Amino acid sequence: MGFSHEQFIESAELIGQKAGLEVAEAEESGCFSDDLRAVVHQAEIHKLLRPKRYGGHGMGPRTFSEVVRIVAQTNASAAWLTYFTALHEQWVAFLPPKGREEIYASDGFTADIFFPIGSVEYVDGGVKLSGHWRYGSGVLWDEWIGLGAFVEVPGYDERQPCLVTVNTSEIEIIQDWNPMGLRATGSHSVKSESVFVPWHRVLPLADVKKTGKPIGGEFDADEPIYRVPFMPFFTLGFTAIVVGVTQTVIKDFRQRIYERERVLYGQKEWESPIAQRNVAEMMVALDGMEALHERYIVQLEEWQAAGTPVVSDIESNRMNAWRSSISKTGSDIAFRALELLGGAATNRGDPLEIAARDLFNILVHVGQNYEDNMLAYGRTQYGLSGHPLL
Repeated sequence: MGFSHEQFIESAELIGQKAGLEVAEAEESGCFSDDLRAVVHQAEIHKLLRPKRYGGHGMGPRTFSEVVRIVAQTNASAAWLTYFTALHEQWVAFLPPKGREEIYASDGFTADIFFPIGSVEYVDGGVKLSGHWRYGSGVLWDEWIGLGAFVEVPGYDERQPCLVTVNTSEIEIIQDWNPMGLRATGSHSVKSESVFVPWHRVLPLADVKKTGKPIGGEFDADEPIYRVPFMPFFTLGFTAIVVGVTQTVIKDFRQRIYERERVLYGQKEWESPIAQRNVAEMMVALDGMEALHERYIVQLEEWQAAGTPVVSDIESNRMNAWRSSISKTGSDIAFRALELLGGAATNRGDPLEIAARDLFNILVHVGQNYEDNMLAYGRTQYGLSGHPLL
């Protein structure tokens, strides 16, 4: 019997508590521990979206979002890993049936790097994959990773971007992750040298986006994962992380303003009308973020109820623009909080300092980039494609 929404929420709270004990160490080491991985695995977060026919729980966007948001209230990197643990099983559900069965049966975690920069050699039964990819989030926790490459897949008219899935034991993990924010996600580079990948582990992304259906059929059309557009669902966790982190930022900021002494002015900071206005302004900005995030979830739920796996370019890019707006507002709030609290809040390892760095790194992620997504949404208003590849 599958886990309920309430059970997943309880698990998210536990993961957040456990992660909170490791934040300082994870910031230095570059990834949360295998102990936290075990907690995430035991909670079956990786099966949250998985179709029930493969032993999953087949949950929808609201449960998915809430799990990520709750963990994010403790730490963005912990939420990032939790999010990707569940998320990356989404595209596995679109592989040919044999690929789904192989990966799901292993009960391991899955990563991906979408950039189609790998090269392939065509051989009997599949391809040999070579290349060097950056930003393999959570790869130290994972058994499988889908790597981007342009491939001519048998049965399709043209070469297209694909995820070519390898076992992490067959590739080199280059531990070079040393960013400003999201430091504890372990998003290292990977290198593959002529690794054989059978066709059943190659996912043609353009076709999935176009049809909204898994390769090779054999799926339950009532599963939530198949009833919503691929990318808007895939990227839902970004806004969930940003909202969760920002909720904690605002709570912390408001308390610090209350406790802060302004010796120069002989008063408590909160007694200043200027401080009161600043607090109100930031809380209203958070209200707007939460409302737009809720609207994002409701839109996914409406598509799920109607069974709408394919939407127009305008609709898809509107969701991208919403996410980017939420990310930009969250990042702006965190840095504004640092500015208003002064130098003490900027100490390395201060929760607010970590949150600001993390939110900025989410803002500039390729899937969240504000300038790109606003440009794409604007293009669709005039009948142009919103995506350079798909």
